[in-house]
Amino acid sequence: MFIKIFLVLVFRLYYVSCETGDECNFKTCGACISSAHDICVWCPNDKFAERRCMPLNVLNTTKNWCNNSYIKSHPNLPINIRNDDFNNSIQLRPQRIKIKTSPRFLNKFPIYFKPAEDYPLDVYYLIDISYTMKYQKSALETQAKAIYAQLSDYTNNVKLGIGSFVEKPGFPYVDRIRPTNTTTLSHAFKNHLSLTKNVSAFENTIKNIKFGANYDDPESGLDGLMQAMICKDELQWRNDSRRIIVLCTDSTYHSAGDGKIVGAIKPNDMKCHLDNDLYNETFALTYDYPSISQIDKVAREGQFIIVFATKESVSTEYNYLAKDIFGAKHAVLDFENDAVKIIKDAYLEYATKAELHYFDKLPKFVELTFDQNCYTKPKRNCESTPEQRTVSIEGNLIVKYCPPDNEKKHEIVIHPIGIKDSLVIELEIDCQCDCEKEISTNTTSPVCHNAGFIQCGICKCNEGSYGVDCRCNGSSTDTKDMEKCKLNADDKMLCSGRGTCRCGKCETCNKGFSGDYCEFDDTACPRRNKKLCSNNGKCNRGRCECYSLWKDADCSCTLDKTKCITPYSKTECSRHGKCNCGKCECDKLPDKNGTYTGIYCETCDDCGEKLCKDLEDYVLCNVINDKNVCDEQYNTTDTIVKFLNKTQINGPNWNIAQYCKKRLENDSYIIFKYKYENGNMVLGIQTEHELPPKANIFIAVGSALGAVLLIGIITLIVWKILIDLHDKREYEKFDKESKANGYVTDNILYEPPSCTYRNPVCEG
Repeated sequence: MFIKIFLVLVFRLYYVSCETGDECNFKTCGACISSAHDICVWCPNDKFAERRCMPLNVLNTTKNWCNNSYIKSHPNLPINIRNDDFNNSIQLRPQRIKIKTSPRFLNKFPIYFKPAEDYPLDVYYLIDISYTMKYQKSALETQAKAIYAQLSDYTNNVKLGIGSFVEKPGFPYVDRIRPTNTTTLSHAFKNHLSLTKNVSAFENTIKNIKFGANYDDPESGLDGLMQAMICKDELQWRNDSRRIIVLCTDSTYHSAGDGKIVGAIKPNDMKCHLDNDLYNETFALTYDYPSISQIDKVAREGQFIIVFATKESVSTEYNYLAKDIFGAKHAVLDFENDAVKIIKDAYLEYATKAELHYFDKLPKFVELTFDQNCYTKPKRNCESTPEQRTVSIEGNLIVKYCPPDNEKKHEIVIHPIGIKDSLVIELEIDCQCDCEKEISTNTTSPVCHNAGFIQCGICKCNEGSYGVDCRCNGSSTDTKDMEKCKLNADDKMLCSGRGTCRCGKCETCNKGFSGDYCEFDDTACPRRNKKLCSNNGKCNRGRCECYSLWKDADCSCTLDKTKCITPYSKTECSRHGKCNCGKCECDKLPDKNGTYTGIYCETCDDCGEKLCKDLEDYVLCNVINDKNVCDEQYNTTDTIVKFLNKTQINGPNWNIAQYCKKRLENDSYIIFKYKYENGNMVLGIQTEHELPPKANIFIAVGSALGAVLLIGIITLIVWKILIDLHDKREYEKFDKESKANGYVTDNILYEPPSCTYRNPVCEG
């Protein structure tokens, strides 16, 4: 008897585990097409009385299941709402599409890019006019016509403009200010010539620019850059042009926080403050320098291409800066890499390339990718060529799970770098079938025994009726339907012995069991750390139904990427890896063996140095101001700041932290370290500033004299020893030669001394 029961259980388990499409066994159309397990489809055929929901991948292999004309699955494919053809002002198509989709369905849509001929180009040259830039100004004077001629080879619609910057006109940054109502020797920004096609005016303007001066090394380049971008009307930027700003300097830059030294304590308001083409002195000394994030925001919104053309001495600082600003790049300014080449290369870099980005943050339940790579060689689906002018890029959009009702509609804007063209995606997420939205309670159906109506092919029973066809009521005990409560015809037990059969249906399963026949053990789902479905889902029908943001058979893999977001920089895995199940999987190091390491893939040979540079301004802000002010200014809330003395910061708790230092104007250093703990960045700032070592002149001179004297004495001693050895060898040689010739080497004239002692007592 025991063997028979065992065989029956084994057969039943085998049958259950092998049942085709069990992961799609849902009872409503909306739940079916929104399944988190697989892409499922629903059959609403009124005459179909068996299973309604099946996986899409087994649909074609299951014969006589449902007529394809009845199938309810994912909504329609993307629809082009606006798809204007390419012309001199349109380089991207389509311009607007609508995607109505259900969760987990891959929506593919093509994007086409074709560079327009003679597309308007605006180039604004923003130059540092401190005296050390004398050579670059002279070079620009001689190259003005060449710049225009070179760019005119690519487009006949070029405009040039020029502006300058030195420093905020306030002590202690500037050396002096001219009398009132005259131009200052130092200004944060001045527009010398708005964008124009008049090359002669451009050339003459450059010649008439006078040099300014300031005390400190850093300049107000970011102040000038902000005004150059935000003052669109004043500088006459065209709405439909490709915009390039070339910032030329040989010094580093001031950023947010540095303005407090001259009294500019208000955060930069990102507004235009030009007065007769000069950054108004009152506003310049009221508003702080812009932060890097503010520059990035304005550059994104205005579609500016920024080129930092700098001397080699400051290339490290501007390399890091270019990486943090959208559409920016760095170029070294020297004799071989002049202004003409830099501007031409910047234009060619983006004029024929479509590098797609979406500006606004995507909803956490949406995943959007593009089949392109603009950094490989050769570039894939990215760059237009003379042979293939039109670039085709495939977009892929997936809704990972069904969001709340108030988040069903979204607009996603996609931009290529450097042009105003955009693709707007109208996204509508539908977790309910259309047939479920059409509810009719006035019409009953004979199929439902006139006790309910048909909705998506199933009976929706009126109150007081139930069952598959609504023919049962509270007192129904029709024994003819009892056989329908058996999983197999030869089963002796109804509802697998685990539930109550009513009206041909297992109405209620015992606790811990589920399924149409109560055949699934809901305590037998996969476990992680002895927790059923990892406590991130519920066990139903023998499978884990994961909650939102969880997946895998045991619901142990999270779709939430917040644990992969690097504190402070707010980037996924420091841009050096991908987030998988809440953990960063790091990329390989370029051109090197090995991979990035660390919790956030933040560790490599030069990664620590880069982040140190990024943190410098925030650290300085915390030294000067309250942390709340700095958090608001730098848009960070998950950074913990601790002020430590020299002993504490070098203690065992900070041994594994990254060492950093920031040089101040008095040549002292702020020492700080950073590390990651519990998803937060922890900054340790040393309270004592490190001072550069001072040389003791007396020790230096004394050491030098002592060294000279010691060398002289040693030289004399060595000389004496060598002379004595030489004399000894010469004497031994003479003695040997004399004896060989029969000479007596003793002196015959020599008589040894003798002494006679007389004892007076003994003389008698």
